[in-house]
Amino acid sequence: MSISGLSTEEARTRLLTDGPNSLPTEKEQSFLGLVLSVLREPMLLLLLAAGVISFLLVELVDALLLMTTVVIVLGISIFQERRTERALHALHELTAPLALVIRDGKEERISSNQVVRGDLLILLEGDRITADAHITKSASIEVDESLLTGESIPVVKSAGDLIYTGSLIVRGHGQAEVIAVGMATELGKIGKSIQEIPQSKTLLQQNIDGLVRVIGLISLVAVVAVFYIYGSTRNDWLEGALAGISAAMALIPEEFPVIITLFMALGAWRMAKVRVIARRPAVIEALGSVTVLCVDKTGTLTRNEMEVAEVQIADESLTITEGEIPEKFHNLVRVAALAAPIRPFDPMDKAFRKLSSRLVENSNLSSLKEIPLTRERLAYLHLWKCNSEVLVAAKGAPEHIAEMCHLSPSQLAGLSAKVHSAAEHGFRVIAIAQSRFPVDRMDEFNLELHEFEYLGLALLHDPVRPGVPEAVQECRDAGIRTVMITGDHPTTALAIAREIGIDGATKCVTGRDLEASSEIELQEVVKSSNVFARVSPEHKLRLVRAFKGAGAIVAMTGDGVNDAPALRAADVGIAMGARGTDVAREAASLVITDDNYTSIIAGIRRGRAIFANIQKAMSYVIAVHVPIFGMALVPLMQENWPLILLPALVAFHEVIIDPACSVVFEVEEPDPEIMKRSPRPSKKTMFGSSEIFFAFLQGLFVLAGVFAVFWYSLSQGSADEVTRSLTFGTLLIANVFLILANRSRTLTILGTIRQRKNQAVPWITGGAFALLLALLNIPFLSSAFDLSSISLASYVAIFFVGYLTVSWTDLLKIINRFKASL
Repeated sequence: MSISGLSTEEARTRLLTDGPNSLPTEKEQSFLGLVLSVLREPMLLLLLAAGVISFLLVELVDALLLMTTVVIVLGISIFQERRTERALHALHELTAPLALVIRDGKEERISSNQVVRGDLLILLEGDRITADAHITKSASIEVDESLLTGESIPVVKSAGDLIYTGSLIVRGHGQAEVIAVGMATELGKIGKSIQEIPQSKTLLQQNIDGLVRVIGLISLVAVVAVFYIYGSTRNDWLEGALAGISAAMALIPEEFPVIITLFMALGAWRMAKVRVIARRPAVIEALGSVTVLCVDKTGTLTRNEMEVAEVQIADESLTITEGEIPEKFHNLVRVAALAAPIRPFDPMDKAFRKLSSRLVENSNLSSLKEIPLTRERLAYLHLWKCNSEVLVAAKGAPEHIAEMCHLSPSQLAGLSAKVHSAAEHGFRVIAIAQSRFPVDRMDEFNLELHEFEYLGLALLHDPVRPGVPEAVQECRDAGIRTVMITGDHPTTALAIAREIGIDGATKCVTGRDLEASSEIELQEVVKSSNVFARVSPEHKLRLVRAFKGAGAIVAMTGDGVNDAPALRAADVGIAMGARGTDVAREAASLVITDDNYTSIIAGIRRGRAIFANIQKAMSYVIAVHVPIFGMALVPLMQENWPLILLPALVAFHEVIIDPACSVVFEVEEPDPEIMKRSPRPSKKTMFGSSEIFFAFLQGLFVLAGVFAVFWYSLSQGSADEVTRSLTFGTLLIANVFLILANRSRTLTILGTIRQRKNQAVPWITGGAFALLLALLNIPFLSSAFDLSSISLASYVAIFFVGYLTVSWTDLLKIINRFKASL
């Protein structure tokens, strides 16, 4: 096929003909199926049961209103489910593998489902193969086909060989022409899908489900008890059934599972908007506990935009400008550019290739062999045929190139001084060497015995990303240590660490230091070290284990194939989306789409906010259910006390509670102080005993206030309808104030309204007050619910009592702020 690949128009035509390059996934639930699944929720079953009983009591208006409430709650639940599905679908699209193809003669990165037959794939180390293809060019390609064959040993692939969807390029690079996509691939034929992430429940979801089941059993006991007490004392068993249903509806916190599922899904979607993709929901729980953030220097703390700033040969140096490069430096520049893959993807290699493009190219070169760098030898070699001889181009760490060139002690001392001087100024220092020998001696080439000619040094500069120093400080305020990991020279690492403000940037631990340390010794080292240099991907796994052994909760960044074990071992593995390999992205729980350190901090901030909002919503749910349940039971204490919360009135509270949970708290903006709090202890549950106690206390205060209104009305000899109206009104207003009070753990209700914008709050509060006015003043509704209108003075009184029941939380926040300022 053409080396320019398909045209955009041809690719579009083939996509329409063959369909997207994807395997079947779980079908979206139909609307009818969604309705049926929602109708199985306990709250709706109880509402339906109450409607049936009202019908049996020939209370047709009550039955009709209950069924209307069922429709309203059903609509809210379906809306929540659809929002969750849309968020998860958007995340699935974002986490789909990408493919690098050539179209219209240009390299283009596209979603894997857009790959078509005839596309020219560019194969790079660490990429997941997205379609079945014939290799057209191969440079030492090795492929892991264990997904298809079960055999873990990589297979060597040459030009003309087949590669299959789902396989992984573990070494080398090349090109391949796509021959099959989607269900026509070998993977499609056997019905496997590697794109689906198992939707297993997180530990938090399992804990919440268990809690709901326990409360459900308690509710069942409450229903039976209330039904028996009411029926036997008042000899009215159908009314007793309604009272039992009211108690059960008041007690069951069916919002808990909705909160967890909805907040996690929409939270992950919101994180994606700040360029952080959460591949696993559980990572949002872990983000709030991170105490150590290990980050790669190149491309994360810096821009990953390498430029050759200076080259040195012997005692001469040249600062690179736009001017002409003197001929004496030509060979060094050419060799540095040749010591790279044919298609360079490392920014350093691209920088040398760009610089060498200013020279006259040697067209007689043909690639023979590439020798990638290893943990033991930090140098890249490329063997080229040049007429009748072989040119071995090498570049890498100065100390390793020096060993290959067998430099004398005096030469080593001079080289070390130059490297140290350049590194102190933040330059990345690369040494260049070459070797030449006749082509007919190619079979005798032995890298370990071969001697190279030292050519000189190149100094590269990669500027720090904007905002990184400020983000490092924000991390420090949040109780998170930033640890820098790099393959650069120790002096360069320390210079960059000082520039961005990393603590303890006076000492540096090297890869050799790591290798010389035992596991116990390394745990002590990492307690006081924040800069690690000359570190290979294999060292990262030891660092993760050492930090975890020292009691830290570790987040680790990575982008290469060999980073995958460390990413998987870390509490939070963070893969780079722009330059990262597919295998790194698959091993990580977070993917940063722009490879920027500041985005990681934005993700931590958003993750903490999601966690805090879940806590607020759950606190509110517990608090609001206490007075509802209490007022469903209180009338049973005296035979002549009227029932206050009939099933339909409880249902109206649910109409407020559900949107409050799914809208108000979910869209609440992060607290400005959220990144000034210490990380949450890893073993602390999301909703511990102190949070439950505080929420329960809020509910008891509201219950006390509502009961006081109920008692006062009865003592005044008010009619049952008036007592019910005053009590229900107080409870509904207190419900609104509970929402406002739980929006912030530090700001008062008035302070929250002034400083925080939440578009859902006016709708919820306005809707609640409008509902109260309608129920008490529209004759049809007030008659149906056994309510009545009340005076303006009564409205003022219940409003005052409703606020009074939660005002103590404002006072507590003021006291806590005062203590914190001391």
